[in-house]
Amino acid sequence: MSCPEKSVTYEGGVFEGVHSGRWVATPVRTWYYRARSPYQDIAIGDVPCLGMCLFLDGWLQLAEADEYVYHEHLVVPALLAHPSPKRVLILGGGDGLAAREVLRDSRVHQVVMVDLDAQVVGACRRYLSHLQKGIFSDPRLHVVIGDARDVLQNPKYVFDVIIVDLVDLMPETRDLFEEIYAGIRRGLTENGIVVTHAPDPGPPLYEGLYMVHFLRERFEHVVWYKAFISSFCETWTFGLASPTVDLAGISAHVWEERGKFRREVPRSLVPRALPAYFLHTPEEEERLHRMVEGQDDAVPFLASWQARIVDKGTIERIHRLVGFSE
Repeated sequence: MSCPEKSVTYEGGVFEGVHSGRWVATPVRTWYYRARSPYQDIAIGDVPCLGMCLFLDGWLQLAEADEYVYHEHLVVPALLAHPSPKRVLILGGGDGLAAREVLRDSRVHQVVMVDLDAQVVGACRRYLSHLQKGIFSDPRLHVVIGDARDVLQNPKYVFDVIIVDLVDLMPETRDLFEEIYAGIRRGLTENGIVVTHAPDPGPPLYEGLYMVHFLRERFEHVVWYKAFISSFCETWTFGLASPTVDLAGISAHVWEERGKFRREVPRSLVPRALPAYFLHTPEEEERLHRMVEGQDDAVPFLASWQARIVDKGTIERIHRLVGFSE
């Protein structure tokens, strides 16, 4: 994960539209895997300062340097919120890193990971195995290649914790999530908990708050929190929800005691501090209230985002333009 000298050469790069009018460029030193599956373009490459990175349809999914920040925030609070999370379902997460964090909890007896794309799972097992820490040899992990909706429709499957590590919830994907969350309600045990993620909760688009509002429409108890993900160049939002568990009422002591069931101490969050993670500014709560009231200006229009993998010549021209190369 070393940072480059000026003379470094690249095999290409990626451009991602953060929102309309702003782009993030990521130069890739070496491509290790590039393929088109029936569902998406898959690419894995070495990025200076970030290490090995996974891109799907040009969008950065994880970076070796800080993937643990995303995965710990996605997984750890959800597991610690439950007194005995024996059975866990992961929807998506084909890179295996959410499963890694789940399996670090000694209370977990079974993990079912459902991913639509076998090629993503296979490529990540080959090129990101050093991050997965041997999880695919753990007998508690069961991998299902298929549609998450099919698993959720099966009445014999019920889970203590469901982790939704799928595409972002947006107005354009709302119909998909409506169907998925109807299945999640059926697939949770009595004290079950679901966790999901979203982009930045702040201006200009407030995508994270859109996700929180979606959860509040469907669950009696919802808390949300955030973490800055350096490789994503923005703050990321996470939401915990349950039909029955008073998530906001769990004490700092309980969070701390349950944290002792983890085989490794989290690197990016402090379990005892989680009640403070769930506190938010009056402006954020006011905007959420406006969403509940159906005020249109509270949900800004989300323009079509774009991402592209570009060739070596394009990324080198950009570097010369901004002065990173002679």
